[in-house]
This record gives sequence, structure tokens and C-alpha cells, in this order.
Amino acid sequence: MFPLFTLLSLLAIFTILHKMQAEFGGSTLLITYISVVLKLVVGLANNTFGPLPGADVDAVNFEATGLQLAAAWEWTGIKFLPFTARYAYSNFLGLLFYVDGYNVLLVPLVNTAFTTFAAYNILLAAKILGFDRRKIFLIAVVLAINPIILLYSAVPMREAPIYAVIALFFRVLMSQPRRPSVITNPTLLISIAVAIYLHIGLAALALILLAWAADVTISIKAIARPLNALVFVFLAVVLAFLLNTDFIQSIPRVARLLDSATGSISFESLASAQEAKSRGEGAYVYPENIIGIPVIDQAFAAFYMTIRLIFSPFLWEISGASGATLIKLGDLALQLALHFMAIRSLRTRDGHDPMAFLYAGYLLLCLIFGLNTVNDGVALRHRTKFVWVLVLVAFSLRKRQRRRTNHVVTGGQWPKS
Repeated sequence: MFPLFTLLSLLAIFTILHKMQAEFGGSTLLITYISVVLKLVVGLANNTFGPLPGADVDAVNFEATGLQLAAAWEWTGIKFLPFTARYAYSNFLGLLFYVDGYNVLLVPLVNTAFTTFAAYNILLAAKILGFDRRKIFLIAVVLAINPIILLYSAVPMREAPIYAVIALFFRVLMSQPRRPSVITNPTLLISIAVAIYLHIGLAALALILLAWAADVTISIKAIARPLNALVFVFLAVVLAFLLNTDFIQSIPRVARLLDSATGSISFESLASAQEAKSRGEGAYVYPENIIGIPVIDQAFAAFYMTIRLIFSPFLWEISGASGATLIKLGDLALQLALHFMAIRSLRTRDGHDPMAFLYAGYLLLCLIFGLNTVNDGVALRHRTKFVWVLVLVAFSLRKRQRRRTNHVVTGGQWPKS
């Protein structure tokens, strides 16, 4: 078999590194090189000694299903699993194995190409938004050494392509004017379609695109403005409608939030879902009917699950010292630091600033994915999908903030520090 995807991945990595050197200089290139090497080492370790702690049972099942598909296709021809199948991502892995054959470096190489592409797009977004070279280097460091990104860039999961799609989406979005015509941008539309295939929750990117096209400003005062209030209510109604469709309610792995006795959302029902997940009693479904739940219960659940996604593990849930626990605590410390930096930066910005929009988009994604966050392992995996956006807001703080009327730095020139 010709190693097509192996060679394409190597070509993509070296092409992106070359472009990175031209755009951002040697320091950023060096830290990205180190990141590439680390991901390949982690991938080899996972294949040799693994699965590594935190690699998730899904990583094993995705790979096993992909190998089975590749073997079956030798006899039947290529027949993909349906979009809604539990292991639909194995279609992609099956294609890799069918064309290249199986080797221990194939998946880490392909995933590293995706993640390097994601990092490059986030650094480009930082340049578009006016960050200086020092800030861009610090962003590259955070993305390069993040242990959760390293792990999920090396094992056979769908996280790496999700990183790439999210980074591309926000980089292109930040380069576009805030007017209705942006919703016809083909790159944004293709990004959303691919993202939805990878995870249905990423349909929220469509809401973010609509908000950008409608020039929605993000601030408490701005929400009270008639147009923004109307858009906010419209998006809330659309979201409520989607959650009540048969299609959404039939999707597996969405946490059951209703207490069976009272029909309302409570800490007890959330804890029950967490316990079921921790025992491996997998597939969750939405409640059969969420119409009529009091608004206060919905708001309570949304707040609780969003906080759980962002700040897991809660300290009282830590049962013992281990390597996995240290990684979780390290990631939590990083999250707290990034949020502190982000909120400090946002204090000096108005509601029209793209940083306020990015942070609101980040929180929306956390809300959507928080509904399927029932333990700290899932929280780490989900929130790392969006840390690419968070670092942009976190490192946007300047000693002297200048009020912006435009979100794009014209000419692509480096700002003066």
C-alpha cells in the first residue's frame, strides 16, 4: 500500500512550519518544532505502552472500528458508517488504514498535521487582531505544552480535526467585516459543515456566525438595545426549538438532566448522570420532553454545567494523588489563569470589541458542551476544544488599551509594542 496520508501529513507539517517561520520568526518556529516532536513521542508511547491514561475508551474503540472497516472494505468496497453512528469518526480512520495500511506513526502524524494547522491559524488570528510578536510567542508556548492538547493530538480521537476546524473558523471570522454578507463565506460554511460532522454540538458555530453577521455587541448594556435584545431572544428561541426536535432528542451521549420523580432539573439528577458515566453506563439521551421545564431550572442547569466544564475537577472530587490527577490540576490551574487574564483584559474593552465577542462565543460553546459534561475527564476533553479561542482573549491585555472601531488590523503589519 502507498503511504499517501503519511506523506501528505509530513508535507503539511513542514509546509506549515515553513510558513510559521516566515510569519512569526525563529522563536515561535522552535517551540512549534518541539510541540511536533512531543506529539509524535506521545503517539509512539500510546501505541507501545498504551493506551495512555486519559486516552479514553473511545480512542481504543475508534481505532478498532476503523481497522475493522478497512478490513471489510477490502471485500465490500468503501461503505461509510452513517453520520449519526456512535463511531462515525471511524470512517476517517478506516480510510487512513485502507489507503496506507496500519503503522504506529500514521494517526499521530495525521493528528499532528491537524494540530499544527490549528496553531498556525490561531497565531494568524492573533496577528490579524493586532498582537505583537511577544504575545504570539506566548500563545504558541501555551498551545505547544498543553498536556491535554498533546494527548489528544496523538491518539485516535476526533479532537485534532476539531481543533483544526475551530481554529480555521475563528481565524477567518476575525478577518471578515461584521455585515450580513459574511454568512456566504464558503470557508466559514464548509468549516461549520465539517465541524457538525465531527460533533453535533459544534452546530453552535452557526449561531456565532449569525451573531457576527448581525454585528451583535456583547455587553450588559448592549443586550438592552432593541436590535440586540431581539437577536438574543431569537437565538434563544432557535436553541430551545432545536433542543425539542426529535433529531436532537435521539442523539446518544447527551446527559439526562431531569429528575424522574419531579420532572425538573436538580443537583441529584446531575449527580446521578455523573455516577452513571463514571461506571461506564455510556449512552445518555435527552429527556423525552423538556417542554414546560421552568425557566429557572433551565438557567440553573445551564450555569451549573457550564461551570463544571470550565472548572473541573472540583477539589472535593479529587480522591487521590496520581499522574492523571496532577495533569488535571495543572490544566485547571491553566484554565483559571487564562480566565483571569481574559476577564482583566475585557474590563477595558467595549461591547463591540472582537475580544468580547470571542469570549462570549467561547462561553456559548462551553454551555452547549457542558450539557454533556458529567465527569472531569469529559470536561478536560471538551474544554480543550475551545482553549484555542480563550488564549486569544487572555493574551489581548495591553498596558495601554486603545479603543477600537475596527476589528481588523489593515495591511497585516506588526503593531508597535
